[in-house]
Amino acid sequence: MNIPETEKQKLIHKIVNSKTFSRSEMLRDLLNYLFKVHQNNGKVKAINIAIDLMQRKGELKENDETIARVYVHKLRNKLADYYEKEGQNEKIILKIPKGKYELTFQMTSLKSSKLPKSLPFKTVLYSVSGLLLLNLIILAGFFGFSKQETQNPIWVDYLNEQEDINLMLSNPFFYTIRDLQTDSTLVIRNFNINSTEELGNSQKLFSKDKYEIKQSDISYFANNNVSSLPLLFKALHKTDNAIHLKTSNNINLDDIKNNNTIAITSLKSIGIFGNFLAETSIRIPNKNGLSLLLMTKNDTLKYSAIKSYDDFYTDYAFLVKVSTPKGKNLMIISDSHSIGNQGLMELITSDHLSERIYSQYPELKKFPTHFELLVKVTGYQEQNLKTKIIHFQSLD
Repeated sequence: MNIPETEKQKLIHKIVNSKTFSRSEMLRDLLNYLFKVHQNNGKVKAINIAIDLMQRKGELKENDETIARVYVHKLRNKLADYYEKEGQNEKIILKIPKGKYELTFQMTSLKSSKLPKSLPFKTVLYSVSGLLLLNLIILAGFFGFSKQETQNPIWVDYLNEQEDINLMLSNPFFYTIRDLQTDSTLVIRNFNINSTEELGNSQKLFSKDKYEIKQSDISYFANNNVSSLPLLFKALHKTDNAIHLKTSNNINLDDIKNNNTIAITSLKSIGIFGNFLAETSIRIPNKNGLSLLLMTKNDTLKYSAIKSYDDFYTDYAFLVKVSTPKGKNLMIISDSHSIGNQGLMELITSDHLSERIYSQYPELKKFPTHFELLVKVTGYQEQNLKTKIIHFQSLD
């Protein structure tokens, strides 16, 4: 269906004058620029935006196409924000296809233009089914790795001690709210509610005679956690110890204190493992944040994950290996956003880890049993990852 130019103009005018775009002058100008190109049936590239718009506005000192791509990426996100909030009832959907710099207009029904406010139940079930299939693939790969000839110092305790190993995968805490009158149920993820105890404290906001609130048995595992498992299995495949796969829903402090444990988490779902950071230099300031703090002798440094243009990621991840009160080993591997755990796992399972640590920290006499490690991981679309060691400190 052809959309009249007058309707397109009305939509552009409405968007650039919306609250969503009120503080984004450059994005307003960029949207108007792309619309003029659209009206003239023209083609535009990143270099055109750099020269015609940004250089003229003083945003560039040279013809840098990268800055243009960044702003187009921001404009895509800002348009998504507009349709999620103010533009839920718009009959025309405006998009900038990924990898292009041209506007597209599409008619849509009022019903389909509204964004869902809660996670559909079927979608969650499909995600769980996909996870089970992925786990089968991972377990199959567990038995296919060739044996390593040398023992990496990070894994020696887990390989040589005659102790079972808890392998804990962090999964976000979900709960359900059931309306007793309509028998409708919502599955909720709230970053401020990460346990049954916190859920119990929040129920005072709801009337018990109208709603039933309880922990959900539905969950999922973030891709950045699951994708690091094959390398972990490669590191542990020589052990004769039993490995018990657990989730954050079915592990407790006694399990952690009494068994050697490896926890693969993210900052948003680190749960009770955050309690073991008190003796380290690592801190997590916000439950729903994408940043962590490193407390040095002279300063407190903040590291935040970034996703920039065309899916280029910067992520931060840490490994903390500590002794529990019962003398067992606890290893916590956690990242901020997307690729941190995978990049960190590539580092700590490599044959050259010790060389990198000793070359960067020559004062070390031997590799410590307990330590903290912070890394910066960068990569394009979660591939070709580069991992830089930012901080390493013995906890022995």
